[in-house]
Amino acid sequence: MENLDFDSVFLSFPEELVESLNLYSSGDIIEEEFWNDYITLTGLSAPFVNSLKYKLGPLIKKLPSIKLKHDFEINCFEDLQYHNQLRGLTEQMLLQEFRLRATGKIDTNEWRELIREELEILKLLEEKMVENILQKGMNYKNSVIVLAGFMKNLKRRLSPNYNVKVICLEHYWKSPLEVLKTLFRLSGVDNISDNIVKLCVKQHLKYLDYILLYDDVDTSHANWVRAFKPYKKFQTHEN
Repeated sequence: MENLDFDSVFLSFPEELVESLNLYSSGDIIEEEFWNDYITLTGLSAPFVNSLKYKLGPLIKKLPSIKLKHDFEINCFEDLQYHNQLRGLTEQMLLQEFRLRATGKIDTNEWRELIREELEILKLLEEKMVENILQKGMNYKNSVIVLAGFMKNLKRRLSPNYNVKVICLEHYWKSPLEVLKTLFRLSGVDNISDNIVKLCVKQHLKYLDYILLYDDVDTSHANWVRAFKPYKKFQTHEN
């Protein structure tokens, strides 16, 4: 990123965090204070914040040093309302995971409804993100957008107005729950069989157990793919 030519950076945080990010990038507050501002704004608990730190933390750490070498403005493009709604759904999914561990039973209808609601909120959030980027982006010549999520559709929506180039910072196999969400998004929530839903949910619990064995998420994810070959199993089950 330090070698790119840009005059603005768009980060996937709620819009209300722009002032805090500017204070941090200018050295007026430390990184811990920025994350505390994020927690205060969103009400997120430590596990959720830690997940976001894993995805965007390396960039946030380097933001002050990048700011010293480049003259650019910082923008945030997420809507706080939808951001917090997604948090609530994630908490409900955690509850479903706990119930599965306790009872061994999977209520496919509840999983469908939770993911259906999540996909609907994500669609609304994406609409707001595109609106914000289109509105604010016209003030700049070259912008960098940092998004820890699904970029393909966002690129399609922005391409009529901007020349969009996607740079993936990492390549990885989707987790079983991400696979299920992708299937729902592509084929429709009601068009995937209960067997596939149950398979993805069961594999997701195994995935979480395996991930928790390691301190480094990248290494644990790679080891999980090699050890369990989940997609080979999924294709065999599907056929």
